[in-house]
Amino acid sequence: MAQSGFHGILGLAVARAVSGGSLKTGSSPGEKGEVSKSELKKGVIFGFVLGNILPDADLLPLAITFLFDSRLAMRMHRTATHSFVVIVPLMLLGWLFLRGRAKGIALGLGLGAIAHSVLDIFIWFSPVDLLWPLGTWGVPSVVNLWSGVEAGRVAGNFLGALDYLAFALYFAFLAKMARARETDVDFLPKLRVFTVLNLAFFAVYTVLSFVLSKGLFEIAHYAMFVLVFFPIAVYTTVKMRSTIEAIV
Repeated sequence: MAQSGFHGILGLAVARAVSGGSLKTGSSPGEKGEVSKSELKKGVIFGFVLGNILPDADLLPLAITFLFDSRLAMRMHRTATHSFVVIVPLMLLGWLFLRGRAKGIALGLGLGAIAHSVLDIFIWFSPVDLLWPLGTWGVPSVVNLWSGVEAGRVAGNFLGALDYLAFALYFAFLAKMARARETDVDFLPKLRVFTVLNLAFFAVYTVLSFVLSKGLFEIAHYAMFVLVFFPIAVYTTVKMRSTIEAIV
């Protein structure tokens, strides 16, 4: 998987790029159509950023498997939550049956998850099962542009250490946006703690990437990633919702 923090940064960058800023939230009470359209767009923006991160949540139920067989866990990773066969129908169901901002969030989550899966294809050294579970019935479903390419022990370990740097950069980006827009200011002290914590773990795991075997490093890294840092990233994204929606 590409670092989840980089997925978050990409989500913010794309959201800023595609948001024309023409929809105003300050419409008068009589302009119900404009308010509805603005709320929908806010939902899409927030959902897109969160959707860029959430597909890696499949590591949470795989945490126990990882402790006993890391290779099996990583093969199970990037299947259901990265599959267009799962993502697109859920996105369409949300679009059809939800209303208001929730409708936009459903669309944004789906688009963000698709963007996550596509990015994983290009910048990671493992296959992505884009059409899971169709491969069970013989349909070609796995995309692996890096077949035959394998990072060495130190390089592979260091890519894991970059998870913490990526989260720190994502949090710093959110903090900068919040200060500029004066949104979610009460959460900024906690966000600063999260940023420093990730930088500290990046330093520690950079050293460990040189001294630990690949297997030991993966256990040490993914235990912290799954149980602590990934949940913090999701929690932070939700708490910074006003800042993200202010992109509109």
